[in-house]
Amino acid sequence: MRRAAIDIGNTRIKCALFDEQGRIISRMVFDFLNEVNEWLQKEQVKNAIVSSVGRYQLQKIPGLDLITLDHRTKTPFKNLYTTPETLGVDRIAAMAAACTSYPEQAVLVFDVGTCMTIDLMHPDQTYKGGNISPGLDMRLRAMQSMTDRLPYSSHKEATDAPGHSTLSALANGVMWGMRFEMDGYISHFRDIYPDLVVVGCGGDISHFDKQLKFKIFAAPDFVLQGLYELLLLNEN
Repeated sequence: MRRAAIDIGNTRIKCALFDEQGRIISRMVFDFLNEVNEWLQKEQVKNAIVSSVGRYQLQKIPGLDLITLDHRTKTPFKNLYTTPETLGVDRIAAMAAACTSYPEQAVLVFDVGTCMTIDLMHPDQTYKGGNISPGLDMRLRAMQSMTDRLPYSSHKEATDAPGHSTLSALANGVMWGMRFEMDGYISHFRDIYPDLVVVGCGGDISHFDKQLKFKIFAAPDFVLQGLYELLLLNEN
């Protein structure tokens, strides 16, 4: 049986096709939902799960058993979030991957995309919450749009030394700031859990995974893998 996971983010739609052993055998990125429908039919997918951080929904496809992830979906962890109906489905999927990939371990997950989410799975497989911070481009655009004279700067303007121009100062403020922010979280939670596992995912994690003071596991498919685990747990 062919299974698929679809992650509808703020800017892209990421999809993965899994074999019977749960290995990803195909990855696709789409801009439009109709492309996803065509791909699912072409690959003859029978069971799939979709998560969407927006209000976008896939059309029903004959013969496809589709699960839409929300706060009512069964999870492999105990969810103690006080407002579960507001918890982002991408965060639910990341926590599902955390507790199934690293059972009985504390796992800190950074998902760096439009926003940066910071979530902790406790060793007893309970989730109590996490934090949300502006993402890389959001920070850069905020400084431009909320001031009269600051320009927009790309992360490519960042330097290893303190900024030598306004563009590099803006880029450094964001890139260095996010790096120090992530290192601070890791240091804080390692004081509580010395064997802490740290995972980084999301489209912008590649800008930070080798720059941090602490070692992290870069796992670009972490949310998709979590969706697969949720699909197995919830399919008929």
